[in-house]
Amino acid sequence: MIKVKMIKKNNKTTITASGHAEYSSCGSDIVCASFSTLLTHTINNCTNVSVSDNDGVLTAIFLDDESIENKTLLKAFENTVGQLVSQYGDYIAITF
Repeated sequence: MIKVKMIKKNNKTTITASGHAEYSSCGSDIVCASFSTLLTHTINNCTNVSVSDNDGVLTAIFLDDESIENKTLLKAFENTVGQLVSQYGDYIAITF
């Protein structure tokens, strides 16, 4: 299961993600591919982002979550992960 944690505090949003969806075999897992694409898109298109990947746990810290661009992309991330959870809740979960 992919576990996502999203914390909003003091004009900063932290997203932590770990695990594997295991919806399907490696290379054809649509849940993993969808989430990976969504997270990569969000990180690559926001500004003032710090990213680390330690032992399979990816942490992205968005240092200015109130800029209009970051705010829009982070809200889209939150909404889309919510849709993934509603459709594939056995394979991905999010906590706030």
